[in-house]
Amino acid sequence: MMHLEWYVTRIKPAIEAFLKAPSKDTLSLVEREIEGFNFGEMRIYQVQTLVPLVLKLDELSGENQELRTSLMNCLSTIVSRAYLADAKGLRSILVVVMKQIVDSKSATMRPDLSEEIKLAAVVCIFEALRRSTSDVLETFYSKETAMIIGQILITLLKIIEHEKYRKLVQSALKCLMVVFYVHDESDTMDVVLRSQVANTIFIFLPKVLIVLFKTSIKDDKVGETIKSMSIQALGRIICIMFEETTEEFMKLRYNIDAFRILFNSSTENSEQKSEFKYFTNKKASAEENEERLHEMQSELRSLQWIGATSRRLRPIFVETSILRAHPSLKIRESYAAMCCLLLSHCVHNLRENFVHILESVMALSEDENEHIAQRCRNSLIQLQQQPNSQGIFDENAEMLLDVHLNKWPRILHRCEDNEQYAELLFFKGFLQNVQSEKLQLLLLVPKNLEMFVNCLLMAFDLRTSRDLLNEEYSLRQIRTGNSKELQTELSKLQWRQFKYLTSKRTVDILYDIAALLGADTTINRVIFDYCQEQIQQRSAAMKESVLLLTLMITMPGKKSRESRFMLAQLFLDQLLREEHWNLSLKPDASWRLKVEKPTNWFKDYTPGLYSSAVEIRTQDCDSDDEELTEVVSSRVNIADAQFNVLHTCLVLDAIGHCAKFIGDTFDRYIFQSLHKVLLKVSSSNTIVYQAASFAFVSMQLALKYAEPSHFIECSTDYITFHLNSLLKKSPESPAAVDILTVVLQYSTRGNVPHLDSIFQTIREECSKRHQTSNVHSYLRVFNAFLKHITTWQYDTMAQLNSEHDMQVDEDKGVLDTWMSSLQKPRLLDDLNGDENMTEVPHQNEEDAEEGEAEIEPAKPTLPRHIEMVKDILGQVIKFISTDDQAQQIAALECFASGVPLLADYDNELLPLVHLVWQPLVEKFRQKDALVLNRCFTLLHLLGVHSKEFIFKRSLTDVIPQLKQFLQVAAKHSKMETSLAKTQEYKLQVKLLQSLSDFIISLQIDGKQFHELLSTIVLYLSQEQPQELQALAKDCILHLVSYNGPFLYVTLLQRAHLKDYKNSVSQILGVMGFSLAKGGDLD
Repeated sequence: MMHLEWYVTRIKPAIEAFLKAPSKDTLSLVEREIEGFNFGEMRIYQVQTLVPLVLKLDELSGENQELRTSLMNCLSTIVSRAYLADAKGLRSILVVVMKQIVDSKSATMRPDLSEEIKLAAVVCIFEALRRSTSDVLETFYSKETAMIIGQILITLLKIIEHEKYRKLVQSALKCLMVVFYVHDESDTMDVVLRSQVANTIFIFLPKVLIVLFKTSIKDDKVGETIKSMSIQALGRIICIMFEETTEEFMKLRYNIDAFRILFNSSTENSEQKSEFKYFTNKKASAEENEERLHEMQSELRSLQWIGATSRRLRPIFVETSILRAHPSLKIRESYAAMCCLLLSHCVHNLRENFVHILESVMALSEDENEHIAQRCRNSLIQLQQQPNSQGIFDENAEMLLDVHLNKWPRILHRCEDNEQYAELLFFKGFLQNVQSEKLQLLLLVPKNLEMFVNCLLMAFDLRTSRDLLNEEYSLRQIRTGNSKELQTELSKLQWRQFKYLTSKRTVDILYDIAALLGADTTINRVIFDYCQEQIQQRSAAMKESVLLLTLMITMPGKKSRESRFMLAQLFLDQLLREEHWNLSLKPDASWRLKVEKPTNWFKDYTPGLYSSAVEIRTQDCDSDDEELTEVVSSRVNIADAQFNVLHTCLVLDAIGHCAKFIGDTFDRYIFQSLHKVLLKVSSSNTIVYQAASFAFVSMQLALKYAEPSHFIECSTDYITFHLNSLLKKSPESPAAVDILTVVLQYSTRGNVPHLDSIFQTIREECSKRHQTSNVHSYLRVFNAFLKHITTWQYDTMAQLNSEHDMQVDEDKGVLDTWMSSLQKPRLLDDLNGDENMTEVPHQNEEDAEEGEAEIEPAKPTLPRHIEMVKDILGQVIKFISTDDQAQQIAALECFASGVPLLADYDNELLPLVHLVWQPLVEKFRQKDALVLNRCFTLLHLLGVHSKEFIFKRSLTDVIPQLKQFLQVAAKHSKMETSLAKTQEYKLQVKLLQSLSDFIISLQIDGKQFHELLSTIVLYLSQEQPQELQALAKDCILHLVSYNGPFLYVTLLQRAHLKDYKNSVSQILGVMGFSLAKGGDLD
């Protein structure tokens, strides 16, 4: 009664007032009165309100747009609060509203319409259809109203295609879905109504799909919401047109034989002829098109129409597949919903496009958004479990995999990241969602297995570069510290540089694919056997096979761990074969182009008249030509060395990961693997050292050793056995010596006694004269020994200061035990030595005993380690003068390591300084920056520990050489524009860093100090690199306290120059002085 009184006393008078005098004021009164009124309570309210307002709207057609816009908004409000139960009323509303924006005679959009009136009309149509009951809609969707529906669709499509106002386009898309009865509130279970709607307006489908397709792939400027709604509408409209709702479709089973018969019996001409009646032709006349439409309306959506239209939809599914990698989450969600909807309801009717939909769903099943991924996975699981779709899924899955494997090489070589990521996303989705039994059946076919694994190996193809051959000239200091932190740093795996993959996300998804293969117990053994065969046959993809197996077997997690554990054991058996450990990591020095040798010509003169003019020459035969084939085949070129380095790194990588995966049961492989890994740790190749360090630390942590030294100590027996075996079997091989170098650096005083037998063997082999090829290895061992004598000496002294005297004696005894095990080795007699250099004579055992007996009363007995250091330094002096750069560097570093140990023994140190001085000066004169760097380091140490002994020699022999080098190098560094640091540049940095300490230690003054200081000042120029300027400033400031006045005078000489003014001002400012301003300096 309350509503009746409201209507009679307020709403009806307001409507009558508007009908008598239509205006914005009277209409606003109507809008205020109907606000909050429930028109659904009694149908009479709708009739008494809507009918007069609709009739008035019809009368106002062509008049004030604002009034008509407001009136349609009012109608939309009323309709949204009631349900239309009269089909004629619905039709009347739609016709009248359409007349406001469409010319009924020309059936085109009226010109000069505002966006507001278009929006009001679209919203009114949307509300009218949305609020109509199912009975009304069943009556409305018929052949009689097809023209009205078609006009509405055409108008909506024009708005979507051409309008810029986003709210209008969004409303048109919503209205379009309502017209097709696919909006959110539609009843998806009302099969009868959905079929009736589809049969009524299917003839308009091509235009609708084209507009929606173009909108969905438009530029992102149209807006995320519009693109998302277009995709949503596209999927729902295709679904309602092709969904399998009848009993015939629900009972259908996919019959591959029937499909092949149908396919083979049809020809291209007959197909085009049968499809002509469904699709328009530009050459067809109006009568033919009219006849075509009537025939389609009579046949409705026949199986022939479904098949023909399905084939025409292929470009839409192909082009929209790019949306699965769209950065917008909202768009990907809409596209995933579209594909899953079609996959669930239109499998058979869209079988021509099933493979494209399946491809997108598989790729989206690995989307980064878990909601999208789970939705696609559920759809695939459901599809494989349904009996009526299982057959078509199996066939299309196999065909889809074959298609993607064939196009993967092209995508990979294009190196386009988005393409690669989308393709790998598909492979991952395929492996994760196709049932294991089906995958096994696919890969049991040799052709499929070969293609699939080769595609994976192609993706794992690694890049080789000159950086793989980078070498460390000096003895590398083994990195120590927290093992877990060290492993984290080494786990960056610098050697895994992929040739075609450019981004981290593509590499990560490739790793995920390998992990999926390893986790599937039905196929991991098949792939393992194939890759194992590639390794055994030494194919070009053997290193990629090693990497693939590493990722498959050692992935984290407990899934199928037993199966992978067994594969890991087989894999380790393969990796520990000698063929993987004896590869040459350096190119042969002889690998170069054939040198042009002088050629002798044999001259024969032809007898006769022109014997002096005609000459026959025959080319001399080069002796190298006969052996060229054999020599080239046995050489190791740069490409071979790069391949070997990369393969070695991957083998070490695999061993490290297998150790972490297997855990403490890896101890059964220690005997076979530890000495091989230690040998690679000692490698001068930088990348091999990193890989070997990773493997060693991984083995240590897998076996739960807290420190590397503990690991070495517990494995000393294994190491000793292999070292002795290596030296006895191949005395000329430096492998044992290199391993010992690493053991020395990792070892502690506690495991010294265990190494006595090793040094016994080294001592025997070292004394042989034919050991010319092992000199560098012996120098590395001696260098490691000298470095660690320092470390052990410091440790011992610390304990001496902190423990009781009795404990001190015990510790000293441990050190003596180590020193006594290192008996004096006999090196080569003056190998490549300097003829004019004073040598330490070689004595046999009897002479040595006699000599010791003679000097014993006159000279106090030296500690054993000092004797050893003295002897080593005396032996390595001769190698400073060799032509081999590596031996020169090793000898210089060895001497530099030993000098501090003799600091308290001047009687032993100074004779050695005297002996080394002449070879050292010669090296300064040669200007080899790499060697000169080590020479200056040694000179600096001699200056610290010898001081006055080398003072005069330095002033005459060395300082002029250093000054000349810095002056010449200053000119070069001015012109240097490259960011790469040359050896000359590194030496400049080294000298500027250490020259001030060298000057102070030798107390250089006077003329020599002035000349050195003038040379350093050259690097204050603004033309020099910033790093060198900063180092020069620091060097000069360090000398301020040494001789400030002299330094001040020297700086003033450059203060007036423009390039030096800023730097000189800064230094003088620190000293407490300031330069005059402006022209005073001039």
